[in-house]
Amino acid sequence: MSSANTGAIGPTLASHRFDMLSGTNPPACFSWSIEKLRLAALLLMAAALPAAILATTPSVAAVKVLGLAWLLAIARLAHGIARRARSGAGVLMVDQSGILDLRLMPRRIGWHEIEMVFPVNLERGKVIDLSLRWPDTTLAGTRWLTRIGAILQQAYGVPAITISMLFLDGHVADLLAAIAHYRPDLVAASTARHAVPR
Repeated sequence: MSSANTGAIGPTLASHRFDMLSGTNPPACFSWSIEKLRLAALLLMAAALPAAILATTPSVAAVKVLGLAWLLAIARLAHGIARRARSGAGVLMVDQSGILDLRLMPRRIGWHEIEMVFPVNLERGKVIDLSLRWPDTTLAGTRWLTRIGAILQQAYGVPAITISMLFLDGHVADLLAAIAHYRPDLVAASTARHAVPR
């Protein structure tokens, strides 16, 4: 095991360690961000208050059912946040072979399968969008929600895959810098110029 050299993609990855072949570039690995998950948990707590009021006040039965359903949905989301906070493993990895996002699929998307990375606003953007060369083949065997991306790309020309950095320990600029490190041709020149280390 050797520690990743993360100078090209920012300091947020410095604590991650992973297997590397000797003589290869270290991959960029992004994990769940405890700070971002904590903020999401606080927002869920705030959203639970009106639901609790609806569920406990004497009112029409339909309103109480709505309040209880709202609380159950919040409890499910809170459970998901807690599970992610306990996970110390990397969720998203970029290396010489491609992009592995375990939230979307269990296998890596090879560089040869990616047609382009859509331009993104680095100031406000939280996601990057990928157009795939063969969306049906790349997304075969994934969950049905992920496979919908193939249909949307073929029918409407929208991105087949969206990779979110919302709850991960980096920013869109970090992810784009990692992609540009291996495949600068996939990142729009105007975006690549601004995808600098933070």
